[in-house]
Amino acid sequence: MFVLLGGLCVLVAVTACGPSPSKPAASKKKAPSTTAAVTAGESVAETATPPSAFPNSSASPNDDLPPGGDDTAAAAVPHQPRPRRLPPGFGPAQMPTGPRTFADLIASEQGTTESPAAVPSPFAREGHGAELLIDDTKAAVGGIRKLTGKHLALYTDVLPDRNVDDLTDAFDAAVPLWCRYFAIPVERAADWRMIGFLMQEKNRFAAAGMYPADLPPFPHGYQRGNYLWAYEQPDAYYRRHLLLHEGTHAFMEHFLGAIGPPWYAEGMAELLGTHRWQDGQLTLAHLPQDKSETPGWGRIKIIQDEAAANRGLMPEAIMDFGPTAHRQVEPYGWCWGLAAFLDEHPRTQEAFRQLRGMVRNPQLTSWFQQQLQAEWPNIHEEWQLFVMNLEYGYDVGREVVERKDARPLPPEGGTAIIASDRGWQSSGFRLEEGRKYRLEASGRYQIGQSSGIWWCEPGGITLHYHRGRPLGLLLGAVRDDSQPLAGLTPLARPTVVGVETTLSIRTPGTLYLRINESAGGLSDNAGQIEVRITRDQS
Repeated sequence: MFVLLGGLCVLVAVTACGPSPSKPAASKKKAPSTTAAVTAGESVAETATPPSAFPNSSASPNDDLPPGGDDTAAAAVPHQPRPRRLPPGFGPAQMPTGPRTFADLIASEQGTTESPAAVPSPFAREGHGAELLIDDTKAAVGGIRKLTGKHLALYTDVLPDRNVDDLTDAFDAAVPLWCRYFAIPVERAADWRMIGFLMQEKNRFAAAGMYPADLPPFPHGYQRGNYLWAYEQPDAYYRRHLLLHEGTHAFMEHFLGAIGPPWYAEGMAELLGTHRWQDGQLTLAHLPQDKSETPGWGRIKIIQDEAAANRGLMPEAIMDFGPTAHRQVEPYGWCWGLAAFLDEHPRTQEAFRQLRGMVRNPQLTSWFQQQLQAEWPNIHEEWQLFVMNLEYGYDVGREVVERKDARPLPPEGGTAIIASDRGWQSSGFRLEEGRKYRLEASGRYQIGQSSGIWWCEPGGITLHYHRGRPLGLLLGAVRDDSQPLAGLTPLARPTVVGVETTLSIRTPGTLYLRINESAGGLSDNAGQIEVRITRDQS
């Protein structure tokens, strides 16, 4: 079960990004999926009950909190691990202010030149604190060097290193990508500049007049106006993520006039801070294919750990995050997850991207929910599957549940064709309560390719396993599409079909089918399965 959090929006958001050891790698290597990226250039006989995920939850002005999910984060934000368990619902943070169960949720809402030393920065804007009197000579004497890019002047006491010295290049590469995502003419950003401070020893910056006394405490990063501050990080990836995260806040604030409520502000900063930087080419909104791509980031692990501990959150709970929620690390993971899901999902992407023009509207969240009111039950169900199956490379588009109007099974039976490269697919047939049905599957399909094609049949292959079952094994579930979903979706509790099986139906509903495959491993699959469905006469 999911529980909602309370609280609403803040106009100036603070961010925290962080580390995360991930779960073990998927059973096989898959091709990268970057569809959403912004780039330069019970029902059935045998049920397996999975870990459930969801129940209760809780930004301060643009202050960036701990990296997510590593020992580093645990040190920054004390967190007592809770025992993993497999309950029937999902799990708690703070007292809920809204619906408590899935049924309740569904029913409730269907290169510039350096400036002369000791001149006021031209970048500070009214209402964002006093401008800083920056003396480059004094800074250099204090061990602070200056890196100059087109859009970012970065002062740092971190020793020269290629992963530090190219930060201004990465920031410059992000500006046209931010323009593209937020529909801002790139010409408008031609003269936009920021000043950043990457600090190993904060006292050096305070002594050089680069750290205002009125800055609130922050563990990782902070943005105010056209200034940003960040502490040095142990990982090059997370250091860059932090600058892009805070830069996203600053870009939105400058060009859109606001950053929106916490869930959207932090979700966008996390989404567009999650990146790939390779050979001078930057991709934003990159869903990493492997933990090794994003050392120190940890957002996927946050959601995995929260779901395993029965603390999963529904979208409404995340959208209710208040102004202090992001003093904890977990909300960064949830905001990233929700933004990545909504930005990639074909039924939510259009409405979600319209929010970039509504960040100054206090009704942004309710407007968004109203636009998708008819879709909320399906969105809820697919969000459950996203949370419970999230891993590196998760393919939101391919995991969309393929639904169709179901009809009673004809007396002579019927046949369903199931694609091997998609998630759950409706068979188109409705099975009756109290009856038994015989399922017989045939076909040969590809479930991967490395040195050669991996061929598979409905019984799966025992060379590799996914979630304790042979990879490629045919699975089934019965879901009553005629009723609002109450509790955990039956699609999260599939039964084995394999080559053949007999299903005893206790609850009527539509038969859904799919192969047992990682949500990040569908893109290199090919081929179909033919499933013959007949009434069992025994």
